[in-house]
Amino acid sequence: MTGSRTRFGGVFLAGLLVAALPGMGVTASEAELAQGAPASSGSPLPEDALALRPSGTSLGASLARGAEALRSDISRALGAIAAAAASSPTAVSAGSDGRLTVLLLGSDYRTGYRYTEHTDVIMVASLDLATKRLAMASIPRDVAYFPVHPDNRSGTAKDSGALRVNLLYDRYKRESDGVIERTALDKFRKDVAFALGLEIDYYAYLRFSGFDALMDNVGGVSVDIPARIVDPNYQDSASPPFGIQFPTASGWKLRGWAAKRCSGTAMNCKRGIVYVRSRKGTVGSAANSDAQRVRRQQGLVLAAIRKVASGGADLSSLRSASLSHVTTSLPTGWEDVSWLRSKLAGAIAYSSDRIVFVPPSYAKVLTYPKDSSKLKNRAVRGWVGSHMD
Repeated sequence: MTGSRTRFGGVFLAGLLVAALPGMGVTASEAELAQGAPASSGSPLPEDALALRPSGTSLGASLARGAEALRSDISRALGAIAAAAASSPTAVSAGSDGRLTVLLLGSDYRTGYRYTEHTDVIMVASLDLATKRLAMASIPRDVAYFPVHPDNRSGTAKDSGALRVNLLYDRYKRESDGVIERTALDKFRKDVAFALGLEIDYYAYLRFSGFDALMDNVGGVSVDIPARIVDPNYQDSASPPFGIQFPTASGWKLRGWAAKRCSGTAMNCKRGIVYVRSRKGTVGSAANSDAQRVRRQQGLVLAAIRKVASGGADLSSLRSASLSHVTTSLPTGWEDVSWLRSKLAGAIAYSSDRIVFVPPSYAKVLTYPKDSSKLKNRAVRGWVGSHMD
C-alpha cells in the first residue's frame, strides 16, 4: 500500500520536472542536436553529455542534449503510467501483497448510550485480487494485552495492558476530540495490522444505527441458521416479555429497523442486530457465546457481500446510505464502489479461510482481567501468514 501511494507522489514530482525543463534556459537548436543528440527518445544520456568540448561543441549544447534526453525519458514514463491508470479507473489500491484488506469495526454506540463506546466487532476481511479468494479473521472483544504499534505506544508499554482491545479505539478517540475521529481509527488499524503481522489497507467503522439502515437498504440479508438460538436474557423490546429466539432455518431473512422488535423466546426474531449481538443462552444443544456470535457476524457479512456483489441490491442507493452511516478510509466514488463490486463478484470464501482467534489454539485464558484472554501471537500470525499472505 505504501509503495502504491508513494508512486503517485513520484508521478507528481516527475510531472513538475517535465513542465520545468523547457523553461530552465537550457535549450538546443536543431544544428546543435544534430551533432550527437539521442537517436530516439529512449536513448540513454551520453556519457560525455556534460563534458566541456573546446572543439566546436559548447557546454550549453551538451547540457541541452542531456536535458532533452531526460525530458523525453520522463515523458515516456509518464505516458506508460497514464495508460496503466486509465485501465484501472479507481482510487482503491491493493497492498504490496496483492490483496485488498479491510478492517471492519462495529461499535455498540447508539442514541441515548451512556457508557464507554466499545468496538465489539473487530474483523479483518482480505481478498486476493488474483484468485478472488476471501479470508476473514475476527479478534474477540475480550482480548487484553493487545500488541500496540510502536507509533501508538506511550512510554515503554508494548501492549494495551489490562485494557481490552474493544476499548482501544475509544481511548484513542478520547485522546483527541472525543467524537468519531479518523486519526483514532487509523491508529487502531495500525495496531491490528501490527498484531496480526498483516498489511491492512483500509478501515470501515459502523454504529448501531448504520447497521440497521444498511440492512434495510439492501432489502434484508438471508442467512442459514443450522441450530435454534435461544437467549432468555436478551432485551430487544422495551417491556416484558424479554428474551429472543431464532429458528433453525435456511435462507432466514434478517432486517434492520423494518423488522419488529423481538419480544420473548416464543417469537421468531428477524432483527439482524440481535442475531449478531446475542451471546447467552443456547445454540442447539451447545452454549451460546461470544465466539458463536462472532461466527454469525462473519456469516452475515459474507451473505451481505454475496448479495451486493451479485446485483441483489441497488448499488447507487447503497453507496448513498453508506456515505451517511459508514466512516471509512476507502475511496467512495461511484467508480470505486463499482470496481469493488466487480472484484467481489464470484469471491470464494472457504470455511477454512474463516477464523475467530479464541482459546485454546489462538489465545490463552487470563485470570486478570477477569473473563479476558491474550492472543498467542505466533499461532495467530501463523494462521494469517497461511491464509492472508
